[in-house]
Amino acid sequence: MEDIGTVSDLAVFLRTRWDEEEDASTLFHELNCPIPQATASAGACSCPCPAEIRARLAVQRRILADCERRIQREREAGPCWPVDSIVAFTVMKAFALPFELHPAWQDRWYP
Repeated sequence: MEDIGTVSDLAVFLRTRWDEEEDASTLFHELNCPIPQATASAGACSCPCPAEIRARLAVQRRILADCERRIQREREAGPCWPVDSIVAFTVMKAFALPFELHPAWQDRWYP
């Protein structure tokens, strides 16, 4: 299993990329939306595309939090065969793969 620094670095990388995606989702605001563009950036807009992006990111964030809990639980349990940790870290790396061309990407994150 990877060291906790690698797991933390990957989690921060994912959260940062997802925050950027969420910020960019407001670019898909529809012109005929009854909510003004300025208000839409706060997440109040119900346009289909930004709403779908925010919903997908919310699910990914919950999965990431679950992965981090699994890894932490196995670390606290002491020496064992870390199946949950291995699976959780592999899921995290799979989430990061679409961002492999980002300058902050690290090669050790390939699934």
